[in-house]
Amino acid sequence: MTTRPRRKKALFVNAALVTHLAFLLGCTVICGAANRQDPGVSPSLISERQAAEKGRRLGTGTARLEGPRSAEVSTYQTWTVVYRAGRAGIKPGGGLRIATRHMNHLWSTIQEKDPRAPGYVTVRPPAGVPVSTSIECDNWSKRFMWEYFPWQNIVEVVVVEQGLQPGEALRITYGDRTHGSPGFLTQPFDESPYTFKVYADPLGTGQYLPLTESPSAHISAGKPHKLTIIMPSNATVGKSTWCTVRAEDCFGNPAAGYGGTVCFESTDSQAALPRAYTFRKTDQGAHRFEGIVFHTEGYQDLSLADGTLSDRSNPVKVTATRPAKFLFWGDLHGHTLHSDGRGTVSQYYDFAERIAALDFCAVSDHAFEMLDDMWEQSKAITNRANKPGRFVTFNAYEWSGSSNVGGDHNVYWLDDDPPIYRSTTGYHVRNLQMYHGPDPKVEHVRELLSKLREHLVDRNVFCIPHRGGRPGNPKWHDPKVQRLIEIFSEHFRSEPWTTEFLEKGHRLGIMASSDNHYGNPGYGYLKRDQQEDAAFRPAEIGMGLVAVYAAERTRKSIFTALYDRHCYATSGDRIILEFTCGGHAMGSEFETDTAPAITVRTAGTTNIERIEIKKNGAIVHAVEPNGRTVELAWKDPDFNAAHGCYYYVRVVQANGEEAISSPVWIN
Repeated sequence: MTTRPRRKKALFVNAALVTHLAFLLGCTVICGAANRQDPGVSPSLISERQAAEKGRRLGTGTARLEGPRSAEVSTYQTWTVVYRAGRAGIKPGGGLRIATRHMNHLWSTIQEKDPRAPGYVTVRPPAGVPVSTSIECDNWSKRFMWEYFPWQNIVEVVVVEQGLQPGEALRITYGDRTHGSPGFLTQPFDESPYTFKVYADPLGTGQYLPLTESPSAHISAGKPHKLTIIMPSNATVGKSTWCTVRAEDCFGNPAAGYGGTVCFESTDSQAALPRAYTFRKTDQGAHRFEGIVFHTEGYQDLSLADGTLSDRSNPVKVTATRPAKFLFWGDLHGHTLHSDGRGTVSQYYDFAERIAALDFCAVSDHAFEMLDDMWEQSKAITNRANKPGRFVTFNAYEWSGSSNVGGDHNVYWLDDDPPIYRSTTGYHVRNLQMYHGPDPKVEHVRELLSKLREHLVDRNVFCIPHRGGRPGNPKWHDPKVQRLIEIFSEHFRSEPWTTEFLEKGHRLGIMASSDNHYGNPGYGYLKRDQQEDAAFRPAEIGMGLVAVYAAERTRKSIFTALYDRHCYATSGDRIILEFTCGGHAMGSEFETDTAPAITVRTAGTTNIERIEIKKNGAIVHAVEPNGRTVELAWKDPDFNAAHGCYYYVRVVQANGEEAISSPVWIN
């Protein structure tokens, strides 16, 4: 075997860095170049399904995986992809490209330089068949960034000279231990299936076609490390409520093999609680308990323990009568295999309801990566998953425009069958997962806002700017359809960026969602602390939540409340926050000649260290209560009715988690 590097190492690193920075800054130079038609690609080859079918007819071959069918997260493994040439063989200059999903965190960087280091990859061709190999293990590598996105981390094997005959095999081993490598370190989040995506170029034309089936394994959770108990934030005296208990490994993945026996206690000594329960295999690490009844008003919670692990629930506000508005929890931003995430749309909603115990949820895959059949499937699954009174779903997608044309905006619909509008950012004519159809693409956020306004009927659509790869730009705004802004996500805590919008006069409510890419809406997973090999810490990955006050757990009620900005954001913990200004709920606008009374009531998941009241983005009043429940009343001594202003509240807990309310605007 001969190895012929494609470029010098220094050039590769610099190119990848430049590309990554260009992507983050919203640069369209690469995208513009990608939009030019490649004469070597058939215009009719527009989808992966069609490309795979073309390869099947041609005889591209098959691939299988040698190694464990299932492996635990963050363990060293060895897998070998065995490709066997089909009837087309592989002509000289043709070969394979094997990719894994992008955004791998804390896994082995695949490499072919050091046989004693983790992630060592070897290629074994048939005897006497020379090959050239190269590896690009970078989420934003210039060479394959848009053509294969989101399949990256690519091992390329080119067969030189005589080619490969039908039936001959290539063996590509990940984590080859022959010369001392510990193996290939798996990712810290569970995934089924974890796929080694195989593309073959049997004719040597440079057109790599996906195999109809690529080999895969299952990445499973580790041993139980923690218990978590989640409850609704409202309950009525004497009425039944519920809780969900899940077991987690040290990364936060659901520990499907958990079999402990849990017992419950409550701050309400009169509460009716579930009996001791032993988890079964069918629970898959999570169980919902019904029939919990509180008999004492006030903030209550549950605790549970199994003799080794324990947890205390989020606070529950127990009232004598049914409240006019309930506090519901959701995650509206996340990605699946339909764009650059993990798992299917069905798996996503199952996790949201069964594991994360969310009240509402939306999948928001990148629109430019969704073909028409993907969008139709996403809508169908979303509509089926909607269960009024128990679990609510919304149709949504992410319009991923570069920052100089508006930046990322998630679009949400109340309707069952809404249209999709795609940006041009990231488009590549050779990418089989990107839309190549006849529908015109929306180049600028101004056009997106205009199209959404055309569909606006009784608060049935809105969009939300967020700060991710392409930060939303406050230069453009439409108050009728741009209603909220995402302040927390897996990327950042973005209060300063959010303030830029508010300072320009944009009246946006405050929300948060995870923007998770790992199939874990409403929760995410925990990253290992890279500074300490054996230590783990709660990292901010997939931890944002939006809380909304709505009358019912239905699409119409929750969507309308979000549109009306009766919501707030937390960085993950289910902190109860009530904020009124002059008797008006968060998100309201009103006029007054006198300083309004501001009231704050909050209950935390742990002690509340600080409460800040902010006026026009600046702190005007703060207290440090150091308690789990706090009530606060205040009037602004500097209020001037002649000058418009807005107020909002920020709550910070001892564990670093926080909540930020939507503003109230005056005059």
